[in-house]
Amino acid sequence: MYMALPLAAEPRLPSGEAPGFLKGKVADLSASTAGLDKKIESAGGEARKAKVGDLYFTAYLFESRHKIHRGGEGRISEGFVIGAKETRIKIDEIGSGKNRVDVEGQKEDSPAPAALLFLHSQKDGLLDVSLLDPDQSYDFSETSVYWLGRATNDESLALVEKCFESAGSKTHLQSTLIFISSCHPGPKAPDFMKKVALGSYPVKARESAVFWLGNYGDSKSLSSLKEIFAKAQDTGVKKQVVFALQLSKQKEAVEELIRIAKNEPSQDIRKNAVFWLGQKASAESIKALKEIVDGPEEESKLKEQAVFAISQLPKEKSVPMLIDIAKTNKSPSVRKRAIFWLGQTGDESALKFFEEILLKK
Repeated sequence: MYMALPLAAEPRLPSGEAPGFLKGKVADLSASTAGLDKKIESAGGEARKAKVGDLYFTAYLFESRHKIHRGGEGRISEGFVIGAKETRIKIDEIGSGKNRVDVEGQKEDSPAPAALLFLHSQKDGLLDVSLLDPDQSYDFSETSVYWLGRATNDESLALVEKCFESAGSKTHLQSTLIFISSCHPGPKAPDFMKKVALGSYPVKARESAVFWLGNYGDSKSLSSLKEIFAKAQDTGVKKQVVFALQLSKQKEAVEELIRIAKNEPSQDIRKNAVFWLGQKASAESIKALKEIVDGPEEESKLKEQAVFAISQLPKEKSVPMLIDIAKTNKSPSVRKRAIFWLGQTGDESALKFFEEILLKK
């Protein structure tokens, strides 16, 4: 169940005052009562009047699903210098000179204010988007930023979706905007990701939508993933659904992985499902792997993949299963793979087995 997060708990900025975490070339447009779209238009007009050059930033505050930590959870740096490198936002850590465009240490179920930063070009429109951590400090000494104030989550998400639709062939921008959408609370963000995954968008964008949908891990997103898998035509999207399913801790997700591993027409996708079943190491997945190994002879490649998946289980589970396969499986190639992976374990039981077969005890 998704709930809109309350906004009243966060102290509001006085009208006409840019936040203290933005330094340097900061212009404040937050006093305007216009919507985000109009404020961004106004920022473009102000940038042209001020002759700041081709590039400029806009930024605003919204309530994120997670507490955003730039540079690592709980770590406060000396701050960051914001600039642009070609079509990307460039965020350098002060003192180290390291480029830190990543956002680390996001925490589930810990909503908190975050800032969205947009890089615009007078000629080419929106180029890039990034999250900012309001607990850090950002210096816009190179390129001007126009502060738009605080936005409601619905308004912010609507803007993100609009930017996505107008991104065209900018696949990096599309993927980033999908990630940004996943930071917004409420049911509209996962609905948007499902729409993208099922739409006629570039494969990279659809794969990104599936990945971030899988990060929700609830029953609604699981239902959406199953629907996407059933309707998708691209192997890459289907594989991404398989990966997203294994992120879930729900029993139904394991059951869906097993169904795909046993019934999916594509051998490539079945092998992918088998691999992730091996990583799950649940009772249901172990049983399914054993059934695949004991399956039809003509599926030797899939059986060998299942042997590899079994080898990835904890030793107390994998070694007895591999020994049994090496002794009893009807397929010589499957027995050979089981012996190979037993040799990688270094386990005492495996050594005893090798002693038996080599010395013919």
